[in-house]
Amino acid sequence: MKNKLLKEIETLLAKYDGEMEISPYILEYLDENELEKIKQNLLKKQENVIKENSKWLEQFKKY
Repeated sequence: MKNKLLKEIETLLAKYDGEMEISPYILEYLDENELEKIKQNLLKKQENVIKENSKWLEQFKKY
Protein backbone atom coordinates (compact mmCIF):
# COMPACT_ATOMS: atom_id res chain seq x y z
CA MET A 1 0.00 0.00 0.00
CA LYS A 2 2.82 2.43 0.80
CA ASN A 3 4.37 1.88 -2.62
CA LYS A 4 1.04 2.56 -4.32
CA LEU A 5 0.57 5.81 -2.38
CA LEU A 6 4.10 6.85 -3.17
CA LYS A 7 3.52 6.28 -6.90
CA GLU A 8 0.27 8.28 -6.74
CA ILE A 9 2.11 11.15 -5.05
CA GLU A 10 4.86 11.02 -7.68
CA THR A 11 2.22 11.19 -10.42
CA LEU A 12 0.54 14.21 -8.84
CA LEU A 13 3.87 16.01 -8.42
CA ALA A 14 4.92 15.19 -11.98
CA LYS A 15 1.92 17.06 -13.37
CA TYR A 16 3.58 20.32 -12.35
CA ASP A 17 7.30 19.65 -12.37
CA GLY A 18 7.80 16.98 -15.00
CA GLU A 19 9.00 13.50 -14.19
CA MET A 20 9.70 13.00 -10.53
CA GLU A 21 10.85 10.10 -8.45
CA ILE A 22 10.76 10.10 -4.67
CA SER A 23 13.52 8.30 -2.86
CA PRO A 24 12.48 4.88 -1.55
CA TYR A 25 14.08 5.85 1.75
CA ILE A 26 11.03 8.03 2.35
CA LEU A 27 9.10 4.82 2.99
CA GLU A 28 11.20 4.23 6.08
CA TYR A 29 10.12 7.51 7.65
CA LEU A 30 6.51 7.97 6.55
CA ASP A 31 3.65 5.66 7.38
CA GLU A 32 0.56 5.08 5.23
CA ASN A 33 -1.46 7.73 7.07
CA GLU A 34 1.19 10.37 6.44
CA LEU A 35 1.46 9.43 2.77
CA GLU A 36 -2.32 9.56 2.43
CA LYS A 37 -2.34 13.06 3.96
CA ILE A 38 0.32 14.18 1.50
CA LYS A 39 -1.71 12.76 -1.38
CA GLN A 40 -4.90 14.47 -0.18
CA ASN A 41 -3.08 17.80 0.22
CA LEU A 42 -1.73 17.55 -3.32
CA LEU A 43 -5.21 16.76 -4.66
CA LYS A 44 -6.63 19.75 -2.78
CA LYS A 45 -3.93 22.04 -4.19
CA GLN A 46 -4.64 20.72 -7.67
CA GLU A 47 -8.35 21.40 -7.19
CA ASN A 48 -7.57 24.95 -6.01
CA VAL A 49 -5.40 25.61 -9.07
CA ILE A 50 -8.16 24.39 -11.37
CA LYS A 51 -10.70 26.66 -9.64
CA GLU A 52 -8.39 29.66 -9.80
CA ASN A 53 -7.67 29.09 -13.48
CA SER A 54 -11.32 28.66 -14.34
CA LYS A 55 -12.12 31.99 -12.63
CA TRP A 56 -9.35 33.63 -14.62
CA LEU A 57 -10.63 32.10 -17.87
CA GLU A 58 -14.19 33.21 -17.15
CA GLN A 59 -13.18 36.84 -17.61
CA PHE A 60 -12.53 36.17 -21.29
CA LYS A 61 -15.99 34.69 -21.87
CA LYS A 62 -17.63 38.02 -21.07
CA TYR A 63 -16.15 39.74 -24.11
